[in-house]
Amino acid sequence: MHINDGILNPINPVTQTLNVTDLAVLITTWAITIPFLIFAWRKTKTACPQTKAPIIALMSALVFVVQMLTFPVAGGTSVHVVGGTMLAMVLGPFPAMISMTIVLMMQALFFGDGGFIAFGANALNMAIIGGLSFYIVKGLMGKSTAKNRDRLVTSVFIATFVSSILCALVTGIEVGLSSSFANAGGLMLTVPTMLGVYSIAGLVEALVTSLLVVGLSFSLRHLQSAGLSGLSMLRGKTTL
Repeated sequence: MHINDGILNPINPVTQTLNVTDLAVLITTWAITIPFLIFAWRKTKTACPQTKAPIIALMSALVFVVQMLTFPVAGGTSVHVVGGTMLAMVLGPFPAMISMTIVLMMQALFFGDGGFIAFGANALNMAIIGGLSFYIVKGLMGKSTAKNRDRLVTSVFIATFVSSILCALVTGIEVGLSSSFANAGGLMLTVPTMLGVYSIAGLVEALVTSLLVVGLSFSLRHLQSAGLSGLSMLRGKTTL
């Protein structure tokens, strides 16, 4: 789901003229992403002690490896497991945003997977949307707790799938509005393609994530001290 540089170009490389739509997409995504990441960083620094840093690093490394298994779709984008909801459930929504942002930075820096100009869009699509999916789980859980296995697995499954589809939709819109796809169908090509691919990939990720989170919830009492703040939040143990 990474958008590489060259898809969203503020300057047309051939005519050297301004691509107004591309520039608008870039400015909009950066304008949304930066405040979210600043807020997430402040919340993470305030609520997460240094003892939780190894858990954040471990989860970041896990998602980094999983996301490296990619398959190209719709030109400059790729399909892969996102992992945003899993991070949010294990770390909490705001540390998950920071964790995913670090993953995206490392991928862009060392592997060229996702561009620097388009980093605001990639962070919005995967870090912000993925982290906020925690609140879908929390809303679906209602007054239930992490001990309610059936409610938890259903909530995480739905949240993961919705997050994946929303991420695909936003990515499809961003790419479809770019000048790179103006003559190839634009939104009529990119949005159906991304939604079609992630309607399947999202189901797989939802199943894996829900089973993993439910498995972790059984060991919650023993693992809370290790930093599973996302699961703790479902039980009202933290105000992150």
